[in-house]
Amino acid sequence: MYKHLPDFGISNKILLVEDDPSYVRLVEIMLEQSDLGECEITNVSTLADGLKALKEGNYAAILLDLNLPDSTGFETLETFLTHYPNNNIIVLTGASDKYLGLKAVKAGAQDYLEKGEFDFPQLAKSLRFSIERSNILSRLEDAQRIAKIGHWECRLNKEFFFASNEVYRIFNLDPVEAKFVYADLKNPENPLHVLIQMEEEAKLLGISKREERIVIRNGSTRFISLTCKATRNSLGHYHFNGILQDITEQKRAEEMRNARDLAQESAKIKEQVIANVSHEMRTPMNAILGMTNLLLPMVKEKEEYEYVYSIKQSSEVLLGIINDILHVSAYQNNEIHFSSNAFNLTTVMQDLMEAMRPKAQEKKLDFDLFLPSGLHQQIIGDKLRLNQILYNLVGNAIKFTDKGGVKVKIEILRQTIDFLELRFSIKDSGIGIPDSELESIFETFTRISRKDRVTEGTGLGLAITKKIIEQQGGKIQVVSQLGSGSVFYFDLMFELAPETQLKNKPYKENNSAKDSSTLSFSVLIVEDHKMNQLVIQRTLEKHWKNVKVIVTSNGDEAIEVLEKQSVDIILMDLQMPIRDGFETTNYIRKNMPVQIAQTPILAMTAHHMISQQEKFSRYGLDDYVLKPFDPEQLFEKIEFHLARKALKNA
Repeated sequence: MYKHLPDFGISNKILLVEDDPSYVRLVEIMLEQSDLGECEITNVSTLADGLKALKEGNYAAILLDLNLPDSTGFETLETFLTHYPNNNIIVLTGASDKYLGLKAVKAGAQDYLEKGEFDFPQLAKSLRFSIERSNILSRLEDAQRIAKIGHWECRLNKEFFFASNEVYRIFNLDPVEAKFVYADLKNPENPLHVLIQMEEEAKLLGISKREERIVIRNGSTRFISLTCKATRNSLGHYHFNGILQDITEQKRAEEMRNARDLAQESAKIKEQVIANVSHEMRTPMNAILGMTNLLLPMVKEKEEYEYVYSIKQSSEVLLGIINDILHVSAYQNNEIHFSSNAFNLTTVMQDLMEAMRPKAQEKKLDFDLFLPSGLHQQIIGDKLRLNQILYNLVGNAIKFTDKGGVKVKIEILRQTIDFLELRFSIKDSGIGIPDSELESIFETFTRISRKDRVTEGTGLGLAITKKIIEQQGGKIQVVSQLGSGSVFYFDLMFELAPETQLKNKPYKENNSAKDSSTLSFSVLIVEDHKMNQLVIQRTLEKHWKNVKVIVTSNGDEAIEVLEKQSVDIILMDLQMPIRDGFETTNYIRKNMPVQIAQTPILAMTAHHMISQQEKFSRYGLDDYVLKPFDPEQLFEKIEFHLARKALKNA
């Protein structure tokens, strides 16, 4: 026995199938005298023992005597090739069987040696070639395993079939135990039956290609790519060879890409539907809220006032639901944009308290604001988003508190020359949140349910708030005790601005007129919705006694009016037939005389994303008012732009 030879990188085990002890010893002596180095010889004396040895181990070469006790002649080789076609077989023949040796090589043997005629250099040469070939085949096997590619071949005239080990592995079969012969493949239940199904198409076309979905032995699904090529010899016999590849991972990746593309397309369609539905819902809401705002000051009877006020409150709740759905949809698709402007933090907090105080007073709640001493007044950030966060959290605190009060507090966590980190906390004495719900309250459509109270809302507010805070690099947390109230707090970083710098002042601070009701100006309303035309016109005429209102239904009508006369300000709906608001504004800016082209134009739109997209400024619009509009906000913006126009013309 000889051991592993490291020179060739493969186990140099040689199987000698020979029943003559003298030749066995001769081969051993020759190998000792050769330059092969150390190798290991296993000797068996029958065909059956040889097949058993190959089943149990791998051999770099097989020295095969064709005349054995249980098999003689060429059939011995055929039996070996049928079961192990990829092994290196060197046939040992008698001196009179040279023709048999040549026939063996043609059938698939690597070489043949005539007993009594070969010497140790010849033997060493044949074995060396076998070992090198085994090394190459081993690397090929490794490459096939990595690439998940196997090869196979069939010869119909001899019903011969061979498949590489990777073919069996792809079908989750043991390459040693499941060595199939051609007859096995004819059974439709055989896993490799799919290979011979391609033969007829390959005969007609020369090559057949297909992809198949298979269920392997462990019940899992795989996808395979199959190629079968047909060749025909001079005798008319067909020979098939092919490649089989496991493409499951590629298919899964393709399915994931398709699913992603479908999801993205669905999201786009959903966003478009939501945007359209939003516009269609917000437009009539503008008319309802506008009419109630006009009607409330006119109602004298208490009962009638309560009816109108209930309509207004219900409309505001419905509008809040619409806004929540729109906001959460936008944030989930990362469509939120943040601005960075200087603003007065104290003013923002005082405005918040003034806006929310009536709701607290209705429930007779204490409502207090605590600001730290030395707070830097001018900070840079997104005032709109900060307001959105605070209005949501303070609104919730008031909503879920029936007695006691709500406290809003700001603390300075860290301050440098350029930056300020603040903690905003909103503490209430309300119903509190159960421990089991603390983790889920920031998820979409989550609401705190109580048997003894009906709570309005969609359950989206806190999810939206969390998104806004986290996308600005902050975090929000909550501490609560059931029945004793809650504290919501969040941390945000702001850049410090010079105390003299002040952007985004409230519009009313920019208007020097003390009594704006005496203003005299002309306004062009461009709006296709008849009810909204009436609401806007009546709202303006009730606030300003000397206002001249001109109403048009689309962009073309507006241009016709402006070609005949100038106006002081234009209120422009964006979604209109014939010529929409963007096109109309663009035409006014580029094609009208300078006096007309410089007229302030305010977009009046139901599309809530207009401020984030900054589309209004790109088209030459000066500002925007969202529908349903807040009358006070509309008045302030009109006054601001009229004042700015007056300064430019001074």
